[in-house]
Amino acid sequence: MQFRSIVSIALASSLLQHAVEGRFLQRQQSYKQTLHNFQNVQYFADFDIGGQNISGIFDTGSFELLVRSSRCAHCVHPTPPYDNKKSSTYGKNGTVAKHVFGSGPCISMMGYETVSVGHLHASNQAFWEIMDHRIQVLDTAKFAAIVGIGPNFGFGNKEKTLLMSYGVDEFSVCLKRESGSDGYLTWGTTVSDEVKERDFTKAQVSGRHHWVAPLRNVRFSATSTAGQVQIPCGDGQGCSAIIDSGTSLIAAPGIALMQLSEQIPPIKEDCSNLHEMPTLLLEIDGHKFDLPPEAYIMRVTGATLEADSVWDVLFFKPKIRKLDMCMPAFMQMDMMSQNGPVWILGMPFFPILSHNL
Repeated sequence: MQFRSIVSIALASSLLQHAVEGRFLQRQQSYKQTLHNFQNVQYFADFDIGGQNISGIFDTGSFELLVRSSRCAHCVHPTPPYDNKKSSTYGKNGTVAKHVFGSGPCISMMGYETVSVGHLHASNQAFWEIMDHRIQVLDTAKFAAIVGIGPNFGFGNKEKTLLMSYGVDEFSVCLKRESGSDGYLTWGTTVSDEVKERDFTKAQVSGRHHWVAPLRNVRFSATSTAGQVQIPCGDGQGCSAIIDSGTSLIAAPGIALMQLSEQIPPIKEDCSNLHEMPTLLLEIDGHKFDLPPEAYIMRVTGATLEADSVWDVLFFKPKIRKLDMCMPAFMQMDMMSQNGPVWILGMPFFPILSHNL
């Protein structure tokens, strides 16, 4: 969601391991938390704040906890919001701030609460109640909170992050390959150092204010490397890749999306030619990764109501059109960094990775 992301990357069998460097409190025993899957683009989990069960997305791209609040008079609440009046552990701060995410801004008020994930507990944890927002997805989302699980990299916030309060210096996100499957977020160490050394891939961090890794040679497998087409982030120009569990799509510069569109045949709306689509290839810090079409193409299902006017809905039988179509899981984002154009590798990057050694 926010453009602050990952410190280091280690991938093996679709497991993304994050090693967070810094000073933390006493380490806790690991805890495996289920990430509920909504249409393969929203993965959310339950946590307890002030004795209230709230669903949230767990975001590697931010470090603060924001909760949709009953204070927000203009908010749509598809799921129950947090209400500080129902909590005996709420502590007032009153600081008001504006948080800007990739999907929009929000106005929030700071407070303190007891926040629990499984057996992990944090008293007087700093958090923010959302009082107003322009984040469209929050009006329909299955979650009511954005749970930042990145570290504070010196953005002026002196409060402890949730990772620091839990004493966690390593966590992993695992999404299964099967469509519709739940995922897992594991707080704490899950494998031995020997397994990490043997099976995981590490990427160096570039930049001072973001968890960003160098990205090069993004192309489709059907494309020749002999210079027939322009390769986004090719040898002459590198890019910066943010690995972000809080972003539902892959965000890329407009020019890069145009170059990629020239390398791939049209995707049929009925998804019938998915097997003909090439694999998306990319290099992160020199390590090659393959994303098959099942990863970078999303299938949208549902139904739409067709009516010429409100009278058609009230007095006549409106037409219900079933929606089942495929489209690329990309969005345009033009942002430049000191290390080149910025890409955000969101949730499509997580579940269907294969690493070429």
